[in-house]
Formats: sequence, C-alpha cells, structure tokens
Amino acid sequence: MSLIKLKIALISMLCLGATLPALAQRGQQYLILKAGLHFDSQVSGGKYSLPELANFIDRSGLDVAIITDHDNMKVSYGIRPFDRFLKFSIEENSIATYRPERYINEINLLDRSYPRVILIPGVEAVPYYRWEGSPMTENLVLKNWHTHLLVFGIEDPRVIAQLPSIANGLGYRKPDGKIGTYIIENITHFGLMALYFFCFFLSAALVIRRKHALIDIAHINRRRKRIRFSPMAFIFTCLFGVILYFQYPFLPLRYTQYDAESTAGPYQSLIDYVNRQNGLIFWAHPEVTHQEKREINIPLMRQTVAINTDAYPQYITETVNYTGFAIFWEGMKTIGKPGGLWDIALSEYCAGIRKRAPWAIGELDFENSNDLSNITETSTFLFAKERTRAGIYEAFRAGRMYATRGHTGDKIILEDFSIYDLHTGKSAFIGETLTQANAPLALHIRFRALEKNIDTQILIFRNTTLFKKIILRGDLDEWFADDQISDEKTVYYRLYVGESWPTLVTNPIFVHFAGR
Repeated sequence: MSLIKLKIALISMLCLGATLPALAQRGQQYLILKAGLHFDSQVSGGKYSLPELANFIDRSGLDVAIITDHDNMKVSYGIRPFDRFLKFSIEENSIATYRPERYINEINLLDRSYPRVILIPGVEAVPYYRWEGSPMTENLVLKNWHTHLLVFGIEDPRVIAQLPSIANGLGYRKPDGKIGTYIIENITHFGLMALYFFCFFLSAALVIRRKHALIDIAHINRRRKRIRFSPMAFIFTCLFGVILYFQYPFLPLRYTQYDAESTAGPYQSLIDYVNRQNGLIFWAHPEVTHQEKREINIPLMRQTVAINTDAYPQYITETVNYTGFAIFWEGMKTIGKPGGLWDIALSEYCAGIRKRAPWAIGELDFENSNDLSNITETSTFLFAKERTRAGIYEAFRAGRMYATRGHTGDKIILEDFSIYDLHTGKSAFIGETLTQANAPLALHIRFRALEKNIDTQILIFRNTTLFKKIILRGDLDEWFADDQISDEKTVYYRLYVGESWPTLVTNPIFVHFAGR
C-alpha cells in the first residue's frame, strides 16, 4: 500500500469522526517509567547494603527499581540411602538467612524514604541443582546452581519463604490413578521404605525381651520370666526411627540433587507456584555459562568442587506460563534474535499451543560495580496506567514494555508503537492484540531523541520477516502501511533498534484477522 493510499485511508477515517491526534497517541495514554531490574545487595553477596543501593538508585534517574536477592544459597550432599539426614551442607548469605520478613520490611521502609523512585522487593530464585561425581573420588561437580528466575509481585514473606526449591522441597511423585504402575515405577524407593519399617519394628521388638529362667527356691524348681533390655536394639530402633522421620510422608521425591540428568520440571514447579500466588516470573541470564572452582571442607576430607552451569536457552520453549525472560544482555544469541527461540514460543502462542505469550525485559544484574552509571546500562521501559506498584505489576503482566541496553534508553525514548485497522479504527499497543482485523493495517511509530547526532536503524518485523527498515537520526513520527494478505490467523509485529547489534527491542503487538 502506497503512502498516498494510506493518507487517503486516514482521511476517510477522519471523515468518519476519528481524529489524527487520537489515532497517533496510544502511547500517551500511559506513563512511561524507566525501570531497573535485578539488583543484588549484601543480603546475598552483593557489594552494597540495601540503604546504599537505594541511595544510588535514587540518584540514577530510574523511576522503578526491583531488588532481587537470592532466595536461598544452600546446597547439600548426602550419603545415600541416608541422604535425608546424613549429609553436609554449604550455605551462603541469602534472603533465607537474612529472613524474608526483615528483607521485605527493609525495602518497604526504603521505598517510603525515597518517594521519587519506586523500590520493589523481589527474589532471584535458585530452585534446583544437582551433583555429579563423588567426594570419595574427588571429582564432585555442582551443576545448575546458577540457573535462576526473577520473581516479584509477591510481598508476603511466608510465600517467599516457601518458594519451591531443593532446600524447601519440590514435591513428591504421586499416583495418577494406577497404583500398581506407580509402585512398579518407584519399586526401589518403596522397597527401601519397607526395609526401613521392617528394621524399625524388628529392633523395637528386641529392645525388651522376656526370657524364661529356671530358679531354685527352697530346692523347688520353678520357671519365672525375666525382662532383658538390649541397648543395641534400642540404638537401632532410634536410628531407624530417625530415618523414617526424615522420610515422611514416605513418597518418592519428584526431584533431588542426585538426578542423573537436568529437566525443566523443577523450574516449572516454581513457575506454577508463582502463578498461583499471582506473581511475576522471568528467566534470568538464560544464555550465560557459569564456571568456578571452590574449596570446601567435607568431614574427614578436603577438596575442590567444580561449580558449573551451562547456558539454558532451551527452557524458553521447554517451560510454559512464565511471564518472560531477560533479552538483554544475555538473551540475543539464540532466544531474542528474529527466528530464535522467542519466535518459536510466540508462534506457539499464536497457534493456541501456549496460553501466555512470553515477554522480554532488560536485566541489569547489578552487584558490585564501581561505575554507578551502569545502573541504567540495561533498562526496561514500562507503559503504566498509574505510578504505583500495582500499576507497575499490571504493565509487566500485560507486556507493555520494551528493553534497552548500552545506554540506548538514555538517548532515545519510544513514545508510541501502535497498529490500526483502517476499516474499523480499532488499534492495539505493545503487548496487546488487535482482534477481528482486516487488511490494510496502519503502523504508527514515534521516537523522541534525548541526544543529538543519533544515527541508527529501526527494523520492524512481521513475525520473523523484516517488514520495514528506517533510519533514525532524531525525533521520528511516522506512519506505515501493511496491506499484505496473510494466510495465518494471528501474526505479530516487533520493533528492533540496531541491525548488527540490537540495543532496543519491543514486545510484540498481535493481530488476529477476522474470519479465521
């Protein structure tokens, strides 16, 4: 569709009573809030205390800051089959050691002390890890300890304290109606439980025994019962009693730190729990590989443990119903680039396979930088209905946001990205769906330049296809038309800034065509 035809269509809409300012100001219906996500404090190993962080954030120009210390940093290795109680543990500072109630209350107090910025308590959840190797052969490896998700929007300390994890428990395998199959599939576990109960009752029966003895009283032989106490049987009774206590409710665990392979299951358990609590949950640094070695003291031995976490972009498609993922800095290799895993998940949403579309955010992961300008190096810009925590949560949940990196958010502001049906005048904004749409569609983009000498490219994608490329050198307010007839029932549009090195990405606008 030519620009002339687009103008004719817009004039037709004006004749029908619509006004061009109204058509071009969807973004102005919202407050644009600049948010920083993922700050770590001394609560869980960061360099700065919570008050110091709050002071830095207040001077940074951010409107919103979400502090996400680790919920727990405890790992345990047990001697099987007694691993529930015969084990050693390593634990570092975390919200669990700081206490969730103290953590949330302190951030809430700081939020009231700095009215210019909204401080929000959150969590960097550590739900799962597993061991490879053995301390006996000195090749112990701790895997998946740095596979994390960001959780916020939950402000009840009791709910935070019970986030599913290896430390808190990840649930039990339960029968799905076929008891026989269930027992057979877990025959080793139930065989071990039966052995524990047998040994417990046998040793308990042997603690006190009655023994018949022949006694000579006045040269008359009589049989009397004598009570005999067995210290060894008592010790074994206590031992197996403790074992059974730690095995309650005697069902096999769904996931343990001794699993042979990693699965998405533990993370899906956390996602489901957060959704039940009406919280928000995002995959953190999904394309980062973490490797280190650490000296640990194990009883009767000392050795170096390797701590390895491979990048985990596959969980973007292997899990469902999470709120989104961090596209910056570490999500543009295989996830966020056009045609990547994000597009697979979005296409599944369009096809009805997924109930929720995953949203992209910018993640800061600020821990110990001496350069305080890094606080705004990665940002998420929210289009909020109100400047409150509730308004911020609603914007995240709706996907009304875009992410920036490399201080792009300090140079340009995206004020509007909307799509209009020229037949009905209906429109959709970032994160929304234009329903019952008909071609042609009109796209509106408006950027405001905060600095001079800007020279970058804007790329608009229709699904995974580049639809339009524009040069951005300053303020921009443009209309574009899409009159392509698609066979697909639902399509989506996204906006990228930067071709070889994207520094701004919006969440998609979905278009559902009429009669399909």
